[in-house]
Amino acid sequence: MFSPILMIVSLIISALTVPIFGKIAYKYNIVDKPDDGLKEYERITPYLGGLAIYLAVIVSTPFEIITKFSLTLLTIIGLIDDVKKIKLSLKLAVELFVALILTYKYVGFNWFFPLYIFLVVILINSVKMMDEMDGVCASVSIISAIGLSILVSSRYDGMLLSALIGAVFGYFIYNFPPARISMGSSGGYFVGGVLSIGLLSTMRHGSSNIPYLISAFIFISLFYFNFLSGLSRSTLNKKPIYLYNKIYEKFNDKRKTLYTVVSIQLLVFLLGYFSKTNVIASISALIILLVIYFALGKFLNVFKY
Repeated sequence: MFSPILMIVSLIISALTVPIFGKIAYKYNIVDKPDDGLKEYERITPYLGGLAIYLAVIVSTPFEIITKFSLTLLTIIGLIDDVKKIKLSLKLAVELFVALILTYKYVGFNWFFPLYIFLVVILINSVKMMDEMDGVCASVSIISAIGLSILVSSRYDGMLLSALIGAVFGYFIYNFPPARISMGSSGGYFVGGVLSIGLLSTMRHGSSNIPYLISAFIFISLFYFNFLSGLSRSTLNKKPIYLYNKIYEKFNDKRKTLYTVVSIQLLVFLLGYFSKTNVIASISALIILLVIYFALGKFLNVFKY
């Protein structure tokens, strides 16, 4: 269901519009500044790269009211947060509302409905939280979207993911370290929303295709692992430090950090691709993945503070 043509069109739109949104961000001081914690930036970096991603995907794909309304709502709340920080409760309310709409559209009401909503909300936030270091979120998102595009249950969802791959790649040109722009909350929420659609679309296969379900979770698992690495510290009332921060501590180099994260995600992708073949392969891949994350956590002291 992958569409090379849509990917190329979306890439061109994104690559052409990212500089425009960057200039707008500078003009209105919608920028992010380096700090001594999560944001390993060397200089002031404009937000709004996410609007170029949003525009490229929305323009290049057919209109579907529920999907595009949900994604637009996420982008708007993210944009408002970029311009003027808003309360966590308001952001969470919008995320829950969007998750409810999308989950109902794709899987309907069932016993697992609350769990699906929870997973969507966590994924949306996980994507946003990974966009704190040059190139990391974009690269993981591209590889995850490629994986999900293989699994989705409808042609439209495949088109949406194809457009996302192109749009994020066009943005990545400018976000490669040292980054000239960041996607901001608007981009993080939007990309998280599209990946959530890919996950929910795969869930629509139901229990009849367990390997596809496991494969989908494997493709996006690095987002969840990174989220948990920060959450474990937050529960101790400390400033969250994520997986990429720990890797950066080892190298003190953003490009080496990016290459390491990409290598991990490519390994995860191979496991996810292998997982979709049959149940035995799925269980084997899942066990290997858990071993990899455990070893990674131990080596980087991800859960030790």
